[in-house]
Amino acid sequence: MRTKQLTVRQVFDVPLLEISGLGQRPRSPEEGMQVLAVGDQDFTVVSASVESSTSLSDFRTHRLRDLLGGDEEYGSQWEAADGDSTGRMFILQESPGKVFILSPELDQLLHTIDLSVEGSDRLDWEKSPNARGEGLVLLANGHVVVAKEKEPPLLMEFGPEGDEASGIVSELLLLERRRFPEPVEAVSTHVVLTDWDLDGQADARIDDISDVAVGPDERLYLLSDESRCIARVEHQLPAAQRKLSITAVWKLPEEIVQPEGLVLMDDMTPLVAIDRQEPNQNLFLLDPLEG
Repeated sequence: MRTKQLTVRQVFDVPLLEISGLGQRPRSPEEGMQVLAVGDQDFTVVSASVESSTSLSDFRTHRLRDLLGGDEEYGSQWEAADGDSTGRMFILQESPGKVFILSPELDQLLHTIDLSVEGSDRLDWEKSPNARGEGLVLLANGHVVVAKEKEPPLLMEFGPEGDEASGIVSELLLLERRRFPEPVEAVSTHVVLTDWDLDGQADARIDDISDVAVGPDERLYLLSDESRCIARVEHQLPAAQRKLSITAVWKLPEEIVQPEGLVLMDDMTPLVAIDRQEPNQNLFLLDPLEG
C-alpha cells in the first residue's frame, strides 16, 4: 500500500487552547455547515461557518462550563464533537466516559449517555484512564462508535444494554443528513457491544488513533498522532469481524505537530487540528484525499 504525501493549502486561527477534537453539524439553510472544535482543558466549543471547501469564517466561542459542569483542575476532558440533522451537538468526554447531547442553540443539556465497558474481556477504563475515548461517530440506530487511542487502539460500538451490535455500515452513518434517536431518559447508559482492533497491516502503519471522521464517501477515516497520517478504513465493518483493515494512507505535512482533530469536507478536503498551547495557527486545510 503506497503512502501519499499531503501538503498544507491554508492555515486558520482557532481561539482555543490544545484542540483535542473536531466535528461538523448542519445549521439553518442560511448558515449551512459548521465545523466544531473542542479542547480537553477548556470548557469551550468554537464553531466556524463553512463558506466553501477552502474557506471558514465567523468563528464563535461558546462557553459551556456552567451548562455541563466539570472539575477545573482536571479540565474538560472533551475529546470529540459531532452533530446530526437537527443541529444538535454531541460532545465526547474521555474521563469519565460520557456523551453530552446539547440543543442546537447550545443552551440546554438534553441528554447524557454514560459509556460503560463493564463486562468487556479486554477493555478496562481504570487501567488506561488517559487512553480511552478519542473520537466519536454517531449511528442512525442510536448507537455510538468511539475510538480508543491506544493500549490498544480500537474502534468500539456502544449501545443500550441488550441491543445487538450493528457494526458500521453506510446506511447507519448519519452524514449530517439523519437524526440521532433521542434516548428516553435524561441520563442513560450505553455498554460496549463489540470492538475492532487493527489487523496486521493496519497495526504496522498506525500506532494510535487521535480522531475518527466520516467522509462524504461514507467511509471512516482515522487520524494518528504518533504515525502522523490519515488512514481510510475498509468500507464495511460487520459486528462479528473484530478486526479492521485500512485501504489507503496519507502522510501529514511536517508543519502538523500533535494532530488531534479531523473532519472531511464535501470534496474530501481534510481539516486537521493540532494540540497547540497558543490559540492560533492550529487548524490546517490540506489537499483533497484522492485515490
